[in-house]
Parts: sequence; C-alpha cells; structure tokens
Amino acid sequence: RPMSTVQMRLVGAHPDARGVGLARLSGVSHYYPGNDASAWRTHVPQHARVRYEAVYPGIDVEYYGNQRRLEYDFVVAPGGDPARIALAFGGIDRLEIAEEGTLVLHVGGQHVRQMAPVV
Repeated sequence: RPMSTVQMRLVGAHPDARGVGLARLSGVSHYYPGNDASAWRTHVPQHARVRYEAVYPGIDVEYYGNQRRLEYDFVVAPGGDPARIALAFGGIDRLEIAEEGTLVLHVGGQHVRQMAPVV
C-alpha cells in the first residue's frame, strides 16, 4: 500500500511552545545528516514522553507512544480554558464522527481513529 501522511495541527497554539523530554529512557540516538560534521548530533537522549508547555494559556500537551500508536493528552491547569483547544487535520480525504464519538480520518483508502476525548 502507498504511504499516506496525516498532519495534525493545534489551531491558534503558541508557535514557540517549548518541548521538554519526560521519562528519560536508557537509550540514545545519533544523527549524521550529510557530510558536515557540525550538523551531526550524537548521544541525544530518548524519552518516553514529550511535553510542549503553554501551547495555549494554562494548557500543555504531552505526546507518548502506546502499543505502537502515538497518543496525546492535554494538561489543563486550574484557570485554563479547554475550549481553546482546536485541532486541524491535513492530508486526509474526509473525516467523520462515529456513533460512539470516535473521530475517523479517511486517507488513501484507509482510516485513522482518534478516540473520543475523556476527562
């Protein structure tokens, strides 16, 4: 099957939100793009989770893997307004909301499911 890419964007989010690695893993990664040694990065720590702080006022987002799937949580601080959270998806053919509230993204004859939000 040909590969398809689905892009998810946080609409209206702070464009310079800082990413912070959480739950450091024992492994490291090495990146050697091209022949310019000044661009190489070695011993880059790996983390189980990444938190982007203050993507909206009083709201962080954390990304993590779960059973080979990327998942994310919004962390809303007291006083944060969850109504500010807005997602946009690119690279899809269409989307629908299934009966149980699951968001279904159709792309390239396949589908990606985003589970209904829970608090």
